[in-house]
Amino acid sequence: MKRIWVIFVFLGGVALGTGWLLGVMATGAEAETAVVAHTLSQTTDTECTGTNLLTNPSFEGQYSDYILPPPGHPDCGGTVCERAQMAPGWSPWWADSPRNETWQNIMPEYTQSTTAEVNPDRVRSGDKSQHYFSFWSTHIAGLYQQVTATVGARYCFTVWGHAWSARTSSDFYSDPDPDNGELIQKIGIDPAGGTDWQSPTIIWSDAREQYDTFGLFRVEAVAQASKITVFMYSSAAQPVKHNDVYWDDAFLSQVKQMEVTPPGIYLMADKDIPVVMTQTVSISQSVGLTWTVQLDPMGSITPLLSTSSGTAGQNLTVTIDTTGLVTGTYTNTLTITAAPDVNGSPAQLPIGVYVAPEVWSSFLPVILRP
Repeated sequence: MKRIWVIFVFLGGVALGTGWLLGVMATGAEAETAVVAHTLSQTTDTECTGTNLLTNPSFEGQYSDYILPPPGHPDCGGTVCERAQMAPGWSPWWADSPRNETWQNIMPEYTQSTTAEVNPDRVRSGDKSQHYFSFWSTHIAGLYQQVTATVGARYCFTVWGHAWSARTSSDFYSDPDPDNGELIQKIGIDPAGGTDWQSPTIIWSDAREQYDTFGLFRVEAVAQASKITVFMYSSAAQPVKHNDVYWDDAFLSQVKQMEVTPPGIYLMADKDIPVVMTQTVSISQSVGLTWTVQLDPMGSITPLLSTSSGTAGQNLTVTIDTTGLVTGTYTNTLTITAAPDVNGSPAQLPIGVYVAPEVWSSFLPVILRP
């Protein structure tokens, strides 16, 4: 009688051959290597995608004096801050200390830039961008906006920005070192929803010099409160003539992601020794999302599913019973589907069952080296 050997490989203390991932099979004197499915993965675009949660993300509209809560600020002379002409929906922030020199940490002047400003372009899209600058002085400053959030959900924040930093006005391009202001930019998310730019809870992107051409800044964070706050930040270290900053096309969205493991369900059984195997399918999903599952009605085997739908954090169990199956190969496909804007959806898991005349099993340990 023909015998089929099944070699089970243990990896990191977990038997990858126990019911769901088939390693190597050998039939008689002939041997073949089974195709092993790769882990499901999903690439993410550089710029955030989905529904933009920000108010006026492109900095359009009628710019106006920023109104501070009482008692206002000395840099503004009260609550009405004419020096801060802001795009609707956005608030300014700036450092007002230390000021050991007359040029140090000055409140920048906030204003709009328009498409009339070219060579280089100061607006990336639309008609306007948010612009602020310090003249022969340094600054630490930026913008912020608070947004309603779901606790435990992950958020992606991106903004396009650049700077003009120069000791001269010979053109509108930045000067090389040492004649620029060493001006850096970055963005951040405060998952606790505060408005203090110095808060230790803020998750910041990497800071860099981004002169004359819009570059993308990106950061992600998990919300810890019912509000989160997004920040744009710039810091000019040297008091050159032009330390100007431009921001445009901001985007904030909830990261909707689904990851499903294992990548497939495989089983080999002896036709005279029925097997009932239950496999847990882990469905890792963003907070607040739901999923549905279905089998291919044309499949040659129909496993039992624990549920037809679920929510984030809920797993699925798949039960396969080989009782009554004759020698042969049986297949199906399990499809798990979330909302259309969820990365990783739909996920398809192949199911394969091979019923053999006789199966002998042995186990081969694998030693992992760091």
